[in-house]
Formats: sequence, C-alpha cells, structure tokens
Amino acid sequence: MSTFPSSTIKDIAESVGIPNLKDDVAVSLAQDVEYRIHEIVQEAMKFMRHGKRTKLTVDDINHALHVRNVEPLYGFSSADPTRFRRTVAGSSATGTNEIFFVEDEELDFETILSAPLPKVPLDVTYTAHWLAIEGVQPAIAQNPTPVDAKADLLHKRIKLDSGSQPVVPGIKPASAASNANANSSSNGAEIKPLVKHVLSKELQMYYERITSAVLSQEEVLRATGISSLQNDPGLHQLLPYFVQLVAEKVTQNTRNLAVLESMMAMVRALLNNDNLFVEPYLHQLMPTILTCIVGKRLGESPQEDHWALRSTATDIVLLICRKYGASYHTLQPRVTRTLLRAFMDPEKPFTTHYGAILGLSRMGTEAFRTLVVPNLKTYSVVLEPELEDENMMEIDADGTEMPALKSGAAHCRDALLIGLRALVKSESDKAKAANADEAAATIEDVKEPLAVAIGEVLAQALLKEEGIEQEVPGLVAVIESC
Repeated sequence: MSTFPSSTIKDIAESVGIPNLKDDVAVSLAQDVEYRIHEIVQEAMKFMRHGKRTKLTVDDINHALHVRNVEPLYGFSSADPTRFRRTVAGSSATGTNEIFFVEDEELDFETILSAPLPKVPLDVTYTAHWLAIEGVQPAIAQNPTPVDAKADLLHKRIKLDSGSQPVVPGIKPASAASNANANSSSNGAEIKPLVKHVLSKELQMYYERITSAVLSQEEVLRATGISSLQNDPGLHQLLPYFVQLVAEKVTQNTRNLAVLESMMAMVRALLNNDNLFVEPYLHQLMPTILTCIVGKRLGESPQEDHWALRSTATDIVLLICRKYGASYHTLQPRVTRTLLRAFMDPEKPFTTHYGAILGLSRMGTEAFRTLVVPNLKTYSVVLEPELEDENMMEIDADGTEMPALKSGAAHCRDALLIGLRALVKSESDKAKAANADEAAATIEDVKEPLAVAIGEVLAQALLKEEGIEQEVPGLVAVIESC
C-alpha cells in the first residue's frame, strides 16, 4: 500500500477530465507518485548537504527538479533573509547566556492558499554567438549592423590631444609642440575618433625591418625578408598594414620596376603563409595585382623587363583564384571579365593586351577557347601592321618609337601562341582518345582554313611549332571554335 491515498489520485483525474478512474489504476499511480516524491526529496537533500545546511529549502527542491528535467515550482522561493532572535538561557545561580537562533515562522495554510500567485520568475539561461571570426564580424542578429556601428562612432567624439593618436607603423607621431599648435589653431574643435590599433614595440620594429629589407637592393636581405613573411606565424596584427603598404607602393611607384617586383613578392609570400587569414583583404589586393598585369606602362622605360612582372602578377592571380575560388564563386569570373575587357579594347597599348592575354591563357584551355580564340581573327588585324616590317624605325603620332610597339606586338603574339599550343594539344589528346583508329586530316588541309580563322600571322607562327604535324586534330578544333 502507498502512503499517498488513491482517492486523491481520483480527484486529480476528475479535475483534468478523466472520470471513473479504476481503483487498480489509481493505486498504481499513487505508488508511482510516492516513488517520484521520494526521489525528488532525496535529490534535494543532496543539495541541502552540499550547501552545509540542515534545513531543506524550496531552492533545493527546484534544483532537484532541474536535475530530473521537471518543471520547477512557481510562486515559492527561499530568497527571504534569515532572521535571528535573541533569548537568554540559564538562571541567576548558574549564570545566563545569550543565545541567538533562527526564527522558525509559523505559516498559515489558509493565508498562503488565498494569496495571489506572484509572477513567474525568469530562469537563468546562457547563449553564445560569434562576435568576430578572424577579425570579420558575422552579420547576425546579436551583432550591431555597420549602420549602427557608424552611428555609434559619430556620437562618440573626443578632443584631439597628444595622447589620443592611433599607432600606425611607419608613421612617426607628431611632436607635442605641433599638437599644441594644432589644438590652439582649431580652437578646441572636436573630431571623430579613430579606431586605435595598438601594436607592441616589437611588432613596430619588425614592420620597419621587414619593409626596409623587402625594398632593399641587396638580394640576400630581400630574400630573408620575403622568407620571414612567408613562414612567420605571428603576423596577424601586421597583415592589414602590409596590405596597405602594397597598395600605396604600387600606386605611387608605377615607374619603379624594382619596387613593383618587391611588392608582388611580398603579396605572394603573404598568400603562401598558411598562418594568415588573407580573405578579408582580397578586395584590396586584387586591384593592386591587376594593375601590375594590365597597367599601361610599368617601369621607367619600355626597354625594361616589365614582361616578367606581368607574368609574376598573373601567377599570383591564378594562385588567389585556386585558393579562394571555392569560397568566392564570383572571383574568377570577375577577374576574367576584367582581363577580357582589357584585351578587347583597341585603344589599349600592347603592354596591356599582353597581360590580359597571358592571364586568359593561364585561366585554362576552356576559357581561352571560349573567350580568346573567336576574337583572334579581329586581333590579328591589329598585330599584322606591327609585325610586317622588322626594320621600320618611324615615330608614331604620340612620339612612341615603333621598335617598342613591335616588341609589344611580338610579346602579344608569343602569349597567344602559348594559349594556342596548350589548346591544340588538349584538343588533340581528346580527339585521339575518342577516335584512335580514324584517319586524321593533314597539315595541308588545315593551312588555309587556319589562316582564315585566326589570321595569317598567328597561323604561320603556329604552323612553325615543332611537332605540330602530330596535332592536326587540335588545329581542326581551333578552326571550329572560331
């Protein structure tokens, strides 16, 4: 038999809409209720003992219910302060002692039952979210939007003083006297605060040493600086400053080929450093690298080897597309669109065309076949006048010497041949694998159609390639692509 009466179970069942509950069911439920109550009380007593107390409180019961995944009690709490009362023990003969004890208040059940229920207390909960991931703030509801952050900066204004200057590597802070003059001249004007990025003295010294080493003319010192950028794992805080340095140096030194080569070497080293998270800075790096690919004039004179710089920058763009193309699906199409626009613009010089052709040829045979090959017939009209007479020494209308134009046209032709050779070989391999026993056409059969498709100059140069007789199926595929 259970100490919990079955009649109570029947009353509760009727209150929830279950009349005529059978006696055996009520007895079974009463036994289960008793077991559950004993379980909760035993669990609550554990909390009481761990709390170094001898009195069971409502909080102990609630903690026990939480452990058993049961909804806690509402309307009762043990948050009332403990009240002590004083009494005197003993007699005048034996002596009296003051004793303090906790007053055990008597509760009137009728008063408790008739009192209105208090508000349901809010349970303590914990949530977590990403404030920033590798310096990038995710766009979630818990984080402020860029508009809110900007408005917050506009409302927080500080006065300019000598102690509020942000630390920027490579820029020495102004002297106290100049700051005082600036403050006096501005008549206490307030400015918007800048976000400070505090760098340790060691990082500032490292930044200065690395920048001077990379820009040095000593090959050993320069190689050491590039190697440090590529392998050092502790450059996270300096990464935005290196990106800013590259952008500034390339913009200001388009006539200094050595500086441009050093900056491209720095970019390659940063991209090859597996410890750096470069993705947030791609939008700053890409215009700089594309400038070194399709820039109108790079270097002091056209005789300098700016062709190697354009080739290096093209390799860096391909590295970025391979490394981050999966994360940014529009990256490679946007780069390809930029290069194609530069290639199709007849107003651009051959130097720009060379970089665009080289980039498109390295984007893959499919991109070259789709974007470049259909335009070769039109482009050959631009190349042929510059490649007809090798001894021509006239001066162009803008004062450019024709040998420089001929050199640019020759480099463009060579870049196109690189893409054509790769395309011909790829298509030949496909044709041979598909039709191994089928008789192929001869060189004589494709000479004239090839010249009509891609132009006389490019056709002659392509047919002079060694082993081209074995790649006739690829030539046929090129003709069909035009």
